[in-house]
Amino acid sequence: MLQQLSLSEQSRFSKLFATLHIGKSLRQAGISKSFGLPSLAIFQIVFSLVFEGKNWFRLLESDRGANLPGKDVIYRFLNQASFAWRRFLQALSLRIVRHFESLISPHRVRVFIIDDSVLSRNRSKKTE
Repeated sequence: MLQQLSLSEQSRFSKLFATLHIGKSLRQAGISKSFGLPSLAIFQIVFSLVFEGKNWFRLLESDRGANLPGKDVIYRFLNQASFAWRRFLQALSLRIVRHFESLISPHRVRVFIIDDSVLSRNRSKKTE
């Protein structure tokens, strides 16, 4: 399935994934599969949906849909109760912060800003 895609489509985010060691973070959080596509490949597909501006249903209907896994594979992957998604997000956040720290001069002042202001939405009545 996924092997039939061109190398440019497969490795669209591979440099980012390699730099941030996302596969390692997935394994440390217990996010792995016993058979079929690897968990990293499925995560990469779900991750790419955000940048393509499509949902899973629309992507399956597109020309690429024949080469992608079925929606049951994605839903089982995302809804697996034994996966520690919070641990994964925490490890990923830490890797991103450390990566950006290496790009910033050590002489800069570091701050942590918490903004608790409420955004006003004039178009809806029951939203904060």
